[in-house]
Amino acid sequence: MRRWYVVFTLIASCIVSSAVGYWFGFREALAFGIAADSLPRGAIATYYLRALRAGKHANFTIGLESDVDLGLIWGHELFRHPLRHVMGPLWGFEFYPEYEKYAVRLADYRKEHPSLTKPDMFDEVPPDKEQYREFYRELAQGTRENVAKINAMVERYATKP
Repeated sequence: MRRWYVVFTLIASCIVSSAVGYWFGFREALAFGIAADSLPRGAIATYYLRALRAGKHANFTIGLESDVDLGLIWGHELFRHPLRHVMGPLWGFEFYPEYEKYAVRLADYRKEHPSLTKPDMFDEVPPDKEQYREFYRELAQGTRENVAKINAMVERYATKP
């Protein structure tokens, strides 16, 4: 009888700790992640707003073009993630397939306006940066992977003529 009591107590403890871990670890982490992301995005928005008011559109354009690329890169990761179908039921955050409409908008824009990110942009190490050769190699590899993700998203989601 004592053995069953210990087994039952252990199983009940595991279930309770799993439920608490889920609630605070997963469910609440999603909201905190979105909230935490809002602060730097807001700070970047102030930079863009100041640039617009000062008539400096070049940096503003580069920043927004980067946001389009990042949307496509992270969309690629999000839509291919093995847990994409369970995000809604588990975390109450429905993004798939609802967010595919945003992917179409980004892909259509990127198809019409090619990315400023070029696959070979970090292939050459500047002469005064030889000590960073390994870092540039990693940047070049990551850039090629990101360009491939952008191109895959454009191929998949851009409106066909």
